[in-house]
Amino acid sequence: MPCHDFGTVAKPTRDSVVGSIAEGAARGRLSHIGAQVAAKAAAEGLDEIARTGTLPDEADLRRILKRVRLVLSREAAERNCDLSDLATTLIAFALTPDKIAALQLGEGFLIAASPARPYHSIGGNDTGAPCFVTDEDAEDAVAIAVDEGPVSFIAAGTNGLQTLSISAENGRPHSPFLRPLNRYLSTAESDDEIHMGIREFLRSDRLAERVDDDMTLMLCGWRNEPGWENRAG
Repeated sequence: MPCHDFGTVAKPTRDSVVGSIAEGAARGRLSHIGAQVAAKAAAEGLDEIARTGTLPDEADLRRILKRVRLVLSREAAERNCDLSDLATTLIAFALTPDKIAALQLGEGFLIAASPARPYHSIGGNDTGAPCFVTDEDAEDAVAIAVDEGPVSFIAAGTNGLQTLSISAENGRPHSPFLRPLNRYLSTAESDDEIHMGIREFLRSDRLAERVDDDMTLMLCGWRNEPGWENRAG
């Protein structure tokens, strides 16, 4: 069975990061394709805006969602399948050290933190009825956030890690899970080191004992030191 998760991250400029994560629905026979198509289309749209030196506003994010839905419709037509066969969730974000713009449709999490503001959710962290980019009401159901203020840490992931990252008791970010990731990110020396660390973490026996689903995790952040650039993996 193919992996239903897909994620991509890029640095359009020295001071910006864009990323997207998608998880294909179990009900969709080609949902792994849908996840790839949706994540790539969203990231491309965010990248185009970030390269102009700004971040998307709410209207831009809604246009990006429309673009993703259009690309999925074309994919369905080319494959001669129903749009629902490509059903997928989507989390997409663009950030600079002092702003984040994001959209979320369906399950998963996007969590931010700064020295002045502890771990907090951006967008949805949806735990209600399943919803997907391919749904007719997707443009009404999407959660959109454009937040001003310092951002030093971002963690994004798919549903497989949601029970660890979000407290079942109060629906808030679960600090004991996030703090070690934040510490690791702050000491990593390169994107490759972050990427390898994430891979080792996701493949660990300890995590496998607690999660029986596909898992995707994305970490991004800044450190205010001379010569330090944005880090992402």
